[in-house]
Amino acid sequence: MSVISAARVGPELSRETRLLLTVARRFAGLAEADELSDVLREDLDWPLALAQAEREGVAGLVARELARLPLARGVGLPRDPWQDALRTVAATNMAALAELSAMRQMLPRGGRRVILLKGAALLHTVYREHVGLRPLGDVDLLVRPSDLPRLEEWLRARGYEPFTSLFPFFSRGAVAFDLHLEIVGSDWTARKASAFRLDPEVLRRDAPPLEADDPSTLVLSPVHQQLHLVIHGLKHSYSRLMWLVDLALTLRDASWPALLEGARCAGATRPLAYALDALEALLGLTAPPGIRDELPSLGPLERAFVRLVVRRTGVETAGDFMVALSISGIGRKAAYLGELTFPGPRVLARHYPATPHWLLYPRRLLRLLTWALREGGRVLRLSP
Repeated sequence: MSVISAARVGPELSRETRLLLTVARRFAGLAEADELSDVLREDLDWPLALAQAEREGVAGLVARELARLPLARGVGLPRDPWQDALRTVAATNMAALAELSAMRQMLPRGGRRVILLKGAALLHTVYREHVGLRPLGDVDLLVRPSDLPRLEEWLRARGYEPFTSLFPFFSRGAVAFDLHLEIVGSDWTARKASAFRLDPEVLRRDAPPLEADDPSTLVLSPVHQQLHLVIHGLKHSYSRLMWLVDLALTLRDASWPALLEGARCAGATRPLAYALDALEALLGLTAPPGIRDELPSLGPLERAFVRLVVRRTGVETAGDFMVALSISGIGRKAAYLGELTFPGPRVLARHYPATPHWLLYPRRLLRLLTWALREGGRVLRLSP
């Protein structure tokens, strides 16, 4: 059981950001009853709030809260644009889930199994099948290498096209499937496997079925799901609030001793510490007494990273660099950072599929310089 505390957001956050955080806290069962009323009394820029909510992936949550307000309290509030946003997410998600259902009909015929990851799995569990509350960028599946050719063939037969021939991401209109052979990101940065250890065979061994009568579609065990959300959120620097909401929902009833042991085995104690500090500051979710003390203390760079997350700066790339702090040894850290900065040509071609081979590294260098100037300035402005 997690502990609820007051969020520690500062005055530097905009009124619109505070609205989104309050709604997220309410959905996760972490907000006091009058918090939303206090925020709604402020002079909010509603179009700005909607645009930010859509970027953060929580427009559906705000729509839900506004729709639940008593009529007298909701007078004058712009509910219609939010309901339109919720319906758009619901329609896109239902199209994706319908395609997933069709795939699931095919899986048992060849004894195939997939593990449903991230949003598509969470919609069935912690979001209680409210399909408009959590957008799906795509349907993520962990698959066995032996099953990959048949799944690709099935997707092509239904009109899906690969984004590039170099990795199995298929889309058709608004629906996309991302087929993974592992879940820590080592297919993009191989040395990430020296930081995080989540063996796909162990994941499959411990994964329960999504539905009791269908052994072909599994979900990660609670601990593996929590660790995957932590590692995935770090990759993107928790730049979308929905990823923190996902974590808050799965951690409310966490088995903390099992999670701590899993984090140690997976090499993910530092990422878990970042996530818990951000969740406490933004959503008021606090681990039970003594749990945070079992995780590493953060250094100055790590504390600066958590500040980036808490201040909702939109910085995304920094998280991949923070992975280096979970790798032991200066040489291995340097090798990881070198590969992350200048990956091999095959990986670069996946990043920039329309770029000629001879321009891959010049484009990468330009991209890095642009990123360093933009994000470095943000970090300096946030330094105490």
